[in-house]
Amino acid sequence: MKNVILSFIVIFLLSKSQAQEGKQLYIKHGCNACHSPFERKTGPSFKEIAQRYGSSKAAIEKVAKLIIKPKPSNWPSFAYMPPYNIPYEEALKLAEYVLIHSQKEKPSKTSVDDNLESDHF
Repeated sequence: MKNVILSFIVIFLLSKSQAQEGKQLYIKHGCNACHSPFERKTGPSFKEIAQRYGSSKAAIEKVAKLIIKPKPSNWPSFAYMPPYNIPYEEALKLAEYVLIHSQKEKPSKTSVDDNLESDHF
């Protein structure tokens, strides 16, 4: 029983660490200038991206590759996303944050209100 509890704690801490690392990369690489977890900006929200690609390992790998070499035709109604010359390992961590960890954060009240207001136009 102690081993099960210890394993759970290690997995929880590792997951939390990966989430923080992904969020730090999101800020470090300036992704927050065009993307937000829950609201559209210049680019699609992470919620929209997660809905399109899912959260599987294959989805994380696909999004990581798209971070490095975007395909503008995937999101035609948004501004062009430039390629990011970052290591694939960083792109994987960032993609995991986009598809999984960012969706566990709570949307800010402002974001929700802005989205509700914009739905009326």
